[in-house]
Amino acid sequence: MKANKETKRLFVGGLGQAISETDLQIQFSRFGEVSDVEIITRKDDQGNPQKIFAYINIKVAEEDLKKCMSVLNKTKWKGGTLQIQLAKESFLHRLAQEREEAKSKKEKSTTGNTNVSEKMGGIDFQMKAVPGTEVPGHKNWVVSKFGRVLPVLHLKNQHKRKISFVICFSE
Repeated sequence: MKANKETKRLFVGGLGQAISETDLQIQFSRFGEVSDVEIITRKDDQGNPQKIFAYINIKVAEEDLKKCMSVLNKTKWKGGTLQIQLAKESFLHRLAQEREEAKSKKEKSTTGNTNVSEKMGGIDFQMKAVPGTEVPGHKNWVVSKFGRVLPVLHLKNQHKRKISFVICFSE
């Protein structure tokens, strides 16, 4: 029986200064198919490398991932001590995924069902509106910095001054 392989994003910290993408590709390809390696170097105020870490996308079976973690984590390698863990999902990847899901939902919607965008005049704000701009014809809605349409709540404080809040929902 063949193990189910999934693409995982790994955070690899504690890298030495002499590390290359090829080095990481070779080291991690023993456990799965490495599709992408991104090395990031954080520098101090004088421009000296302070922290070097990487993100690796690898298509790997669960048992091979566990083996990779147990074999490589906390080992000394090329001037550093590896610290390996599953990385948090990339913001850009998640944003692209959400836009793709929204696009497919929009295509699947039937004439009987209307989504929020259609209720507000069918305006598509992806990549067209500047953050903080009002939705035309709807003064109680604005566009967020990520292109989402958000409601604005208008309240008055005890001195009768108007206070406005943008309502944000997070998962």
